[in-house]
Amino acid sequence: MTSTDMKAVILVQRLFRGFKDRHKYRRRALLDAWDELEKKEESELRYTSKAMGVMTEMYSKISKNLIGNEEEKRERRPSAVVDREDVKSLKKGFKPTISWLTDFMDRVGKKGYDGKPMPTSDLMSILEMMKGTLKSLPNVIDIELERKQVLLIVGDLHGQVKDLLHILKEQGFPTKERIFLFNGDFVDRGKFSIEVCIILFCLKALFGDLVYLNRGNHEADDINARDGFQNECVSKYDMQVYHKFNEVFTTLPLVHIVNKKTMIVHGGLCWDAGVTIEKIRDIDRFVLHPPWESMMEDLLWSDPGGPKHAGASHNDRGCGCIFGEDIVDEFFEDNPPLTRVIRSHEKKESGFQSHFHGKVLTVFSASNYCGDNGNNGAVLELFPNLSYRVHTFYAAKNSKEGEEKFSDRYDTLSATVAAKLIHRIADNRLELLDYYGKCLRESKRPESKEPVITRVEWANGLKTVLKLNVKFLIIQLLLGVPLVGVNGKKKGKFNYVKWLAKFAPRSNFLKLNESKNSPPKVKESLEKISRVLEQHRFVRDLKIEINR
Repeated sequence: MTSTDMKAVILVQRLFRGFKDRHKYRRRALLDAWDELEKKEESELRYTSKAMGVMTEMYSKISKNLIGNEEEKRERRPSAVVDREDVKSLKKGFKPTISWLTDFMDRVGKKGYDGKPMPTSDLMSILEMMKGTLKSLPNVIDIELERKQVLLIVGDLHGQVKDLLHILKEQGFPTKERIFLFNGDFVDRGKFSIEVCIILFCLKALFGDLVYLNRGNHEADDINARDGFQNECVSKYDMQVYHKFNEVFTTLPLVHIVNKKTMIVHGGLCWDAGVTIEKIRDIDRFVLHPPWESMMEDLLWSDPGGPKHAGASHNDRGCGCIFGEDIVDEFFEDNPPLTRVIRSHEKKESGFQSHFHGKVLTVFSASNYCGDNGNNGAVLELFPNLSYRVHTFYAAKNSKEGEEKFSDRYDTLSATVAAKLIHRIADNRLELLDYYGKCLRESKRPESKEPVITRVEWANGLKTVLKLNVKFLIIQLLLGVPLVGVNGKKKGKFNYVKWLAKFAPRSNFLKLNESKNSPPKVKESLEKISRVLEQHRFVRDLKIEINR
């Protein structure tokens, strides 16, 4: 190879590495944006649920005062199927068998499956049986791993039945040597939450103490009513089935403790100091959703902070807290001999993450989360000496070879993030218009005929108005920002009014008669007014008819 050839090879390598690094950085920005948007949506959803709960409680008190009849307090709100005669007379003889379960899994795993999982009466029998089994369990369950036993901890599944089938195919059914714990968030987001629950509940019914189930924050009616599970139940069955599922969810335990030293919980630790395992045992978990700002809510919703995070602070999800290593140490001091917390609740690109020098571990098992994140799933294998091993996987779905192309994962993620951001920009268009106008007035730059701003001002405006910590400059082309500025320079200043006009609602403000008798100047003036009104959205549903 000549020196010229060598130089060419080195140049190509440099160009490729630069492209790869930029691609990786942009993907990281997209993933961070997706996470930020998800937390924002959860916060808005939880806030709405709280407001609705307060209104419902006020209405209930007013109704009781008007009627003058105080009803007895119930331990939980009854579902639509409680005390129904047709439920009491269900075919109680139906019991799943291993052969039935394997056939069911084979049918669900076939390409093109999208039907009703099983007859309603059989499903209701499984749910009633599982409700009775779980109701007798305590909030905190102690697990003792003996020699040669391992505990396989599965994180969030979110209705992604292919991930569950992949895990069971790789790890096999539970045995005395291989015990399973499914750490909550079985439902929502994916299309097959019912199928996931059927498989998990049948595993629990068939294998008993070889299968453990924890409750997640999505096993709550205020969340899964709006995040997909209710719609799935109604489309495949009816609201009675949906209510029955939520009844079963109220009976799920909250915490498991392995060999007295490792606590497994869906979310994390609590805001309040002095929380002990004994206090957790005393929680009334038989509620359709955790009370606002309660210990139970923190256990299902909290997240660990970064390496330097201290104390407990506000969580962008709107529930629980962000806790630091000092909070973990305090919890261990209050609850000896605990030394580790294993939790789920957060999507991780590799499916797993260690926090605070291994004191907290996160395992997430929904690969390619929501069909657009491109992340791996993981299963954590815990041994009797409390050492562990992580198994990562990606349950591919598209190609014949069984591997989804990386470009497919990337393109889907870009489209999802762009769609969510475009929706929010359109909803806040007027606020953004005011913000950028203020930037223009306060700037000391020479007056321009066009309303132009810098790209940094543009990004800061989106962060401020949308209240999102997103790297907008990295994804500006996804949002329709012109590559070339008004001065002809790449990534120069651009006209923000023209950019925001792309997000204006399309409506017919004017219906002009194209008659030759229409005065040209009047018609031109009205058209200009129409464009201004549509651009700034000051008037809605305005209709002007010109008939000469």
